[in-house]
Amino acid sequence: MDYIDFSKIYSFSKLKLFEQCPKAYHFTYLDEVYSKMKNKLKKDPSNIWPFQIIGRSVHDAITLFLHLPQNEQTLGNLKEKLKLTWKSEAMPQKIPPLGKWGGFKDLEEERKYYRNALEMLDNNFQTFDKNLKIKFLPTNDLKNSIEDYKKLIKPITSDFDISGKFDLILGENEISVVDFKTGKSEEHNNFQLQFYKLLAELNFNLPVKKASFYYLRTGNIKEFDLTKNDSEEIKKQVLKEIDKI
Repeated sequence: MDYIDFSKIYSFSKLKLFEQCPKAYHFTYLDEVYSKMKNKLKKDPSNIWPFQIIGRSVHDAITLFLHLPQNEQTLGNLKEKLKLTWKSEAMPQKIPPLGKWGGFKDLEEERKYYRNALEMLDNNFQTFDKNLKIKFLPTNDLKNSIEDYKKLIKPITSDFDISGKFDLILGENEISVVDFKTGKSEEHNNFQLQFYKLLAELNFNLPVKKASFYYLRTGNIKEFDLTKNDSEEIKKQVLKEIDKI
């Protein structure tokens, strides 16, 4: 197996963390002591938060659903997938209810979050056009989703690579990036849009026409025209952000 030097690979989330808090970036990616403790800390229930469970579970349920044959893509089957994805990364063998392993204070709180997740899936089913041509769909091998990240690694210089995870890529001769949002905020980050465009064009060798954000809590969709964003200029901006680090 080829060695991958993750220290030279940058994703949007990695660059965003440094922008938000350089100290947090240091502890997450550079500090040798914390790096050894990180996996242990992730398995401590006090470090597990419900928004993490609902976000990952909803995304994974949509992924599994879109892997189904089109004649099986019903709302009922979409909601059934949530039963498979409602898991804790800290205790993957735990059968729901997750309780403290999902960061929930009690059963009623977990039920509330689960209902919220079902509502988001319902909004997704009502708004997403399943007849669109899918260019890229994340793996349905959820335990090995890191493989998608590895496959999307692309160099931008001899020293640095970029990668990330797409929720979905649509299109044929020109492509669109789709991002499913489970948070409450409907604000967007222009640099995130540009980063997605660069990463998609490097991987699929096709022009990116737009990015679409699906806000699953409300059912709102925002589309952003990316045809005027020059990829070489985006690359310069990414390198500028890396240089700050």
